[in-house]
Amino acid sequence: MNKNGFTLIELLVVIAILALLITLGSKGLRNARISAKKAQAMVEMKSIETAVKSYVSKYGKLPVEFGSDLVFEDSDDSDSKENSKLIISILTFDADAELAENPAKMVFLDPQSSPSADGNFVDPWGKQYRIALDTDYDGELVFGNETVRRKVAVASFGLYWLKGSISTNDIVKSWR
Repeated sequence: MNKNGFTLIELLVVIAILALLITLGSKGLRNARISAKKAQAMVEMKSIETAVKSYVSKYGKLPVEFGSDLVFEDSDDSDSKENSKLIISILTFDADAELAENPAKMVFLDPQSSPSADGNFVDPWGKQYRIALDTDYDGELVFGNETVRRKVAVASFGLYWLKGSISTNDIVKSWR
């Protein structure tokens, strides 16, 4: 008897192989997108750091000053969000910002992405960057449970929150 066509087993094997290839391809694509967003966040965080360092070079002080180190966090705390907006508006020279902090009217930061609806500079996942400033000038920042030896540090928790992660590997840090 002549065999014309495929058996059910052959069709199931082909379908299983195709499903496996699609699964592997989509996981690779998802990982590539995450890596691209991490790279974008790192570039933006380095831009914020460079802007703060340029500001310090120009004015000899940090854009905002308090007695102890200052960490701007993404939270529902309106003071925290306002402080973050203040530092970004000083660095980007927002014409509506307080001119006393940037009397030369220089633009230190020119963000490529647009700010969020409330005026904050956000990471690729739509979360506000966390910016820490060494306002007590001791050369150390306490960022979470980590001590960082620098004047400014920036972190993106966007992926961490998106995944509901418990792994700090999902936090993108400017000092790494």
